[in-house]
Amino acid sequence: MHRQEELAELGASYGAPLLRRCKRDVGEAVFRFWADRSKKRFGEVVLFILRANGRLLLHSKAFYPEQVFRVPSGTLLEGEPLLEAVSRETLEETGLRVDVVRFLAALEFEFRWQGQSLLIPSYSFLLRETQGTLHCEDGQEQICAFREVSTSELEDVAEQLEHLSADWQDWGWFRSIPHRIAAQLLPSWSEGA
Repeated sequence: MHRQEELAELGASYGAPLLRRCKRDVGEAVFRFWADRSKKRFGEVVLFILRANGRLLLHSKAFYPEQVFRVPSGTLLEGEPLLEAVSRETLEETGLRVDVVRFLAALEFEFRWQGQSLLIPSYSFLLRETQGTLHCEDGQEQICAFREVSTSELEDVAEQLEHLSADWQDWGWFRSIPHRIAAQLLPSWSEGA
């Protein structure tokens, strides 16, 4: 199935996602890093996982700046359906099984450097934990800690990501956008649910 058809079907089943293109001029090192990664990655899924207590799951990795947490995300493989990527990545990174609650956003990140442009599709989903025990199943992920936040704290998570040190600014900007969008969408969605 073509990705556009899949997005339309998911929107019909789980709510029409917010569509947005996010552009940023980046340095050479960041551009080359993402250009190299995009040869094996065909986008990503961003996982807003509601735990049984109604709080959202965040994780940190061993190589992140100290005290930096964000929602899990994972690689979309070539030709992989989005919901398969959601299930696979959730299991690998958290050991949990989930149900999809809402299709939040379909973003297209555009990194630009010296007249070159690189597009990275990113798809955010609100998920509900259904079973499993929280742990990282994939040691290569280097996940070192989990924590939980309320939906009202997502804005603070985005703010922290946006204000990282110079070496992490482009990454922090990239990672902050889904958090900020979810912070805007989730209160209105839950009121209408």
